Amino acid sequence: MFRKKALLVLSAFLCVLGGNAARAACTLPNTLTNGQTADATQVMADFNALVTCLNAAGPGGSSNSIQYNNGSGALAGVGPLTDGQLVVGATGGAPQAQTLTAGSGITVTNGPGSITISSTGGAGGSVSPFYDASVIPLTKPTASSFTVANSTGNTGTLTDMASRGVTLSTPGVGSATTTMEQPIANSTTFTVTTLVYPVGYLNGNWFWGICVKDTSGKYAAFGFRNQTPVSYFKFSNISTYNSSSTSTGIVNAQNPIWLKLQAAGGTFTFSFSFDGEHFNPGWSVSMTDYLTSSLSSVGILILNNSTGQALPLDVLSWTNATP
Repeated sequence: MFRKKALLVLSAFLCVLGGNAARAACTLPNTLTNGQTADATQVMADFNALVTCLNAAGPGGSSNSIQYNNGSGALAGVGPLTDGQLVVGATGGAPQAQTLTAGSGITVTNGPGSITISSTGGAGGSVSPFYDASVIPLTKPTASSFTVANSTGNTGTLTDMASRGVTLSTPGVGSATTTMEQPIANSTTFTVTTLVYPVGYLNGNWFWGICVKDTSGKYAAFGFRNQTPVSYFKFSNISTYNSSSTSTGIVNAQNPIWLKLQAAGGTFTFSFSFDGEHFNPGWSVSMTDYLTSSLSSVGILILNNSTGQALPLDVLSWTNATP
């Protein structure tokens, strides 16, 4: 009677096992064939093996865990996961529950069953995707910190933007020069650094860059002209172009670009950068090559010879430091 009941129970387990294809195959220590007289020890060994196999095939971990094969024929669980967590693979190891990490200029907001990824660049004054202000901070200029000077018949303007800095714009009225200037803190040693973005359509003859003015009203300017070679311009006054020198190098100065002008040891040194860290040499000249030894102001200068086409520059960062 015991053998008959044990065989019936064993048969029931085998039916359950066979009826669930998702379960792993269970290996029995004894194989019983039709007509064979089953020994109780063999039957119980198979029975216990089935119980062990079925228990191992059950869910792993606690409630709401995600299942995975633990490599020993059983299931294990990851989790339960909290808001925003994902199952992430780990080479040679068990999967892990991890959250997304926000990079520079990105925020990650986790909720029940949701992940929201957003950009923070718009509110911080950066010029995405060209420039990341969270890496190199901007020093935002304001229009009230500068004086605007215009050549005769020119109505150039300097206006504050909502959050990013100022826009210096020179109309296309023939040969028009516009500057935004502020006093030099030290006429022999200073460093001006600015991030400028030409946002208009650059057509015809034009120039823009950092300028220095002396007490006689003459200007020396370092920057870029049409076709964007590095250039050194001289002006007898705001309305009168004197002469210029141009390098043979060509750069892409129609994207956001950092400019730096250093005055030290009697020399003006101009350089430029597209990342705000690595500056390329642009021009070097004696401070008295054209100007007098008495300097009065420093700023940004635009020369626009494109009739009918304004030339606006966004000035996104500005520092005027000594030294």
